[in-house]
Amino acid sequence: MHIVAFITGALGLCSAVVASNLEARQLAPVPSLTHLYSLNCTLDPKIEVGDGPYGKRVAIPIIGGTFEGPRLKGTIRNLGADWGLTDNRGIFHPDTRYGLTTDDGAEIYIRTFGSKQPDGGIYLHGLYETGSDKYWWLNDIVAVGVLKSGTGWVYIDMYYMVDDGIDLVTP
Repeated sequence: MHIVAFITGALGLCSAVVASNLEARQLAPVPSLTHLYSLNCTLDPKIEVGDGPYGKRVAIPIIGGTFEGPRLKGTIRNLGADWGLTDNRGIFHPDTRYGLTTDDGAEIYIRTFGSKQPDGGIYLHGLYETGSDKYWWLNDIVAVGVLKSGTGWVYIDMYYMVDDGIDLVTP
């Protein structure tokens, strides 16, 4: 019986300490966004994959384009697609994988994914991979984008998070 009372008291004390620490904790500063690049992408007509277990899948071939930003610019390879999915609520979720080649010859793999919003906008998460020393910092950033599209084209403005306006990632 004494052990139960001890455990109950200890748990109560721990809960009080955690609650007071949470109340005293200040929110972290809101990160800022820095422009990474704007992208103009050319697409081939979509291929209907059909209704599957997760929704209606399409493949939209990515066949070229350009991108330019303060620290990098180049072309989009004819090597990739958007394997987007429309879920059972009618919400489209882009899921892209494609390649970028910078003007100085570096190869960058990018994957974006996100969801169409009620206002019609599509917001993306971006993940990058490269072996280039010059662009290695891309492997570590948290990137987001805003997508606008039409028949045969996509425009994306990509941004990455920085701490309180201070860019600690890029050289």
